[in-house]
Amino acid sequence: MPATTGVVIHGQDLPVAEMLERARLAEKLGADAVWLVQLPSLRDSAAVLAAMCGVTDRVTLGAGVLPYYTRPPVTMAQTALTIDELSGGRFALGVGTGHRLTADWMLGRPADAPVPSMREYLEVVTALVRDGEVHTTGSRFRANAVYVSPRRAALPVYVGAFGPALAELAGQVADGLLVWMCTADHLREVVMPALRRGLRAAGRSLDGFPVVAMVPGAVCDDLDQDRELLRRYLAAYARVPSYRRMYERSGFGGDLGRGVVGDEMLAAIAVLGVEDDIRAMADRYERAGATQVVITPMASAHHDRTLFTRTVEALACR
Repeated sequence: MPATTGVVIHGQDLPVAEMLERARLAEKLGADAVWLVQLPSLRDSAAVLAAMCGVTDRVTLGAGVLPYYTRPPVTMAQTALTIDELSGGRFALGVGTGHRLTADWMLGRPADAPVPSMREYLEVVTALVRDGEVHTTGSRFRANAVYVSPRRAALPVYVGAFGPALAELAGQVADGLLVWMCTADHLREVVMPALRRGLRAAGRSLDGFPVVAMVPGAVCDDLDQDRELLRRYLAAYARVPSYRRMYERSGFGGDLGRGVVGDEMLAAIAVLGVEDDIRAMADRYERAGATQVVITPMASAHHDRTLFTRTVEALACR
């Protein structure tokens, strides 16, 4: 069966009203899920997701992802359960480590080892979601809380990861995995083997385990212009140490060493072109292991509602 489909609505410079309208449109076009990312300079995506509950009826609404340093784990669980109740049981929580520099510089949270921190964090979040109660004292997080409001114990908690250590952790303790801006080859050769190791260690199977791949791209009318816009966007990510290491492992270290995002790197991470290019991208990620392929309409499609529509429709109606 084909993978399910989704769209990331990148808030950035869009008014909230436009984001809500695009959520309605994505649902109408047949997308299975609407995801929001959380960047340090953007409005709170959890609040916008809560608003989207009132303008959609069918799609999964997902946080992809909320960095764990933005909320204590009890608060993260409360946020997720509240949005899930508002949506009628359509919410999916994605939690990621974010970037150490952002956590330290913006919020004053000291850097910590990501895997053990995420493990303890998820223990608190998933206990409160699944059991409605948590009492734990870890080396990094301590929590004693109950949740007495209406609660869906099956609310899925995903880990956002593209490195093998966190992917393995997702297989051990999470309900799904989210990857963002990685190549299909990286997903197949690095992420999926680590995920399988984690699942085996937990006595679980890959069958039915969600793997969500988020890919930037667009149907575009001016290919050259959109390539340059997206090239600049990727260049910013390539300056973040964790992303740079991933891109270097993917074979793009030479170009990055010269300070450029080459055409090969651009084509491997993003998709720009006509509708058939969007569909071919989805096939690549599905073959690599994705169970849901999510497009992030960028460049001209970020601003142009018609191109946004064509981009989402190409993926959702394949």
